[in-house]
Amino acid sequence: MFSLMNRLVGISSIIFAVFAWNGATAQPHSVPIGELTDSMRLHPKHALILISTDWCTFCRMQKAQLRKNDDFKKAVPYLYFAELDAGHNEDISFNGTTYSFKATGHGTGSHELAYVLGETGNRLAFPTWVLLNENFEIIFKFPGVIKADELSQLLETIPRQSTPK
Repeated sequence: MFSLMNRLVGISSIIFAVFAWNGATAQPHSVPIGELTDSMRLHPKHALILISTDWCTFCRMQKAQLRKNDDFKKAVPYLYFAELDAGHNEDISFNGTTYSFKATGHGTGSHELAYVLGETGNRLAFPTWVLLNENFEIIFKFPGVIKADELSQLLETIPRQSTPK
């Protein structure tokens, strides 16, 4: 009985490890948006930010695309990736300024930082992709769904000469 129990525990540990490893590799590593400034100042490199919302179907589609994109996985050591939920209702400190959620009605609104980074033509679309250089300058902004090959082309523009941290 004891031997059978040990084998079951061992098998279940292996199964758990396999699922944990698959889960860990399935999600793109994301730096919390509130920590992005410190990360970029400590180890300067580009940052790719996905501005999205919980209710946006296209945003969920883009996140799923990231999990499968080999070029994104290869580029992760050379850039920071952060998600910014435009519906986040707490203050966020970013590059020396604190931004807040601005209500536009009962239960609706958007975060100021989402507008600062993602606004195009007085509008904020979801998803919006923003690429910052190591000096926090916006060098690319794309409101809408980005195709896998377009994302790969964008990632190719990011310098890789620095040692990954």
